[in-house]
Amino acid sequence: MLKDLTKSDWLGFLDLTEERVPLILILRGTRNLRANYEKYRAHFNDVLEIGSPNALFEDVFIGRRGGIDVGYASVYGAPMASEITHVFGVLGATMVIQTGVCGALGDGIEAGDLVIATEARCAEGAAECYLPGVKTVAASPELVAKIMADPAVAVPRHAGPVWTTAALLAEGKAEIDRWHGEGYLAADMETASTFAVAKYFGMRHVSMLYAFDNPRQGAHLGLTEAHKDDARAAGEAAMFQLLSGLIADEAIGSYLTAIG
Repeated sequence: MLKDLTKSDWLGFLDLTEERVPLILILRGTRNLRANYEKYRAHFNDVLEIGSPNALFEDVFIGRRGGIDVGYASVYGAPMASEITHVFGVLGATMVIQTGVCGALGDGIEAGDLVIATEARCAEGAAECYLPGVKTVAASPELVAKIMADPAVAVPRHAGPVWTTAALLAEGKAEIDRWHGEGYLAADMETASTFAVAKYFGMRHVSMLYAFDNPRQGAHLGLTEAHKDDARAAGEAAMFQLLSGLIADEAIGSYLTAIG
């Protein structure tokens, strides 16, 4: 039933006009849904909070930046990432950018470094519903290339495959060593879901994540490592700077198309 809902259906459910349908959707993978919602909201103008019947969606907005409408949602895990990407895919967004944090697996990747996913391993469940039998989903290569080539960002960037898992606390040494051995640079909880739904709807898609820690070096979320806070903050700032560049490029492209 929900799969069959149309653009017109969703516009009505969300009390949204077609003029405010965004070109770009940004997802922020996080457990701190409201905190990150407020953080991103501060960077946009003319913000429209998006709700839905029965409070199905929260921590979602559409705002303007660089002259175009951009959607934002705080999400955690495959269900939330796939649902929001699905809705905005039906509405007609043309690009989705996954942001957030990851656990680094690659050698030499430190807290605060950026990981740009070239592809994502579908180990989270939701991707199978959209691309049955597909094991990995590639990012849009031109977006990866653009992010990796941006000369204004000093934070180290690492491009390569990421593993998307469904269960953060089920990660142990055996799993981490296996994923590293298979060549994955990092693990997260949303990228494969976002990529799969984006591909289903024909949306360009990319994921940029900053490393919270590197579990292969003995770090994990249960440790208080305040000495890494500055590096993580720099990574998040660099992530947003790159995100802003993608928005600006899309705004220019949209303007050139409009004046044709």
